[in-house]
Amino acid sequence: MGLFFERQSPSPDLVNLMSEALQAERPPPGEVQQRSVQLAGRLHPLTQAFGAALNTPPPANPDAVATANAQALVNQLLGGAKFNSGRFVIATTMFLALVGGGIATEATHLATASGTLFGFAGAIFGIVTAFLGSEKGAPDLVV
Repeated sequence: MGLFFERQSPSPDLVNLMSEALQAERPPPGEVQQRSVQLAGRLHPLTQAFGAALNTPPPANPDAVATANAQALVNQLLGGAKFNSGRFVIATTMFLALVGGGIATEATHLATASGTLFGFAGAIFGIVTAFLGSEKGAPDLVV
């Protein structure tokens, strides 16, 4: 669970079904659509994703890679990461309050207090930027 981005958790049954498709041997080109429909059943939006999974050759370590890729594909089908705007607004409010406090203490000539508040504001800005970059830039597929 991230601070600003949350990944939606798919059903384990759906992940296992996608993992099975990724681990399956590559069928002849004419049977890919039929196998996709068999795996997807009545989940029509998934038919294309299962077809792509069946067309990829199985990796050297099928269990771990297939499960990670299956989780990523299903997360993508569920909408991927969801941005928590409320947490971002709270972090921005904290940053602006510290900057405002630093300006106010500077205006009243409290030199050490303003330096401390500006230092805290810079730390908050750096932490928020780091979390946003690391959470949004996290890879979805494991190759």
